[in-house]
Amino acid sequence: MQPKPSDDLYTGLTRLAPTLPSSAYWDAGAHGRDLDAIWYKSWLLVCREADLAQPLAFRTFRVGTQEIVVLRDEAGELRAFHNTCRHRGSQLCQESEGRLKARLLTCPYHAWSYSLRGDLVRVPSKSLPEGFDKADYPLYGVALSVWRGFVFINLAEDAAGSAEASFDRASGNLANWPLETLVTGHALRKVMNCNWKIFWENFNECLHCPGVHKDLSRLVPMYGRGLMTRHDDPEWARHADNDAPEYSGASLS
Repeated sequence: MQPKPSDDLYTGLTRLAPTLPSSAYWDAGAHGRDLDAIWYKSWLLVCREADLAQPLAFRTFRVGTQEIVVLRDEAGELRAFHNTCRHRGSQLCQESEGRLKARLLTCPYHAWSYSLRGDLVRVPSKSLPEGFDKADYPLYGVALSVWRGFVFINLAEDAAGSAEASFDRASGNLANWPLETLVTGHALRKVMNCNWKIFWENFNECLHCPGVHKDLSRLVPMYGRGLMTRHDDPEWARHADNDAPEYSGASLS
């Protein structure tokens, strides 16, 4: 049964707007503004809880110019920090993932050591400045939030709330999926040699489908019309009761 027609469900453009200037895709200054306004202030998915199932397990991630280490401490709690020593800024965890050999994060440069809660606990130097207090030099923490087995981080200093609070309607559509019990069966990593907006703009539209994805468009006729869902069609309400694949989005059998 098809949804009741309503213009409110139309998901396409209701007015024309100019596209971004080309410099938004190649200018270093524009990229820096993207990082500051979006990547350094948003909740970002980094892994699954099951990927860090054991105490002392860790993974590192790079976001723009920042590198983050996410780990599970000896008590089983997930934590995230900037992967940099407070002394001279050296990288703490130099591998992309693994299991710590001790309950400490120890800098390979001058051996400052931190607990897995981020506290500075050991400084090997025999000559410290007057008034030096280890409590003043913890690791820089990163906000962490878990939603149904997915681990998110937020680099904003004033990050508040949870990752779920920032979600759009899609999270509600997944209510019946047993996401908490899923495990990673396979991981495919690919480095895209392009500005991040090019990748996402391509992924979010199907105007290119008829010309680029001919086989896929034959399998899903709606894609052949340059649409991804029924509600991308400005006249979708006229075809709300039409189950034909080119209108409903269903695949050909």
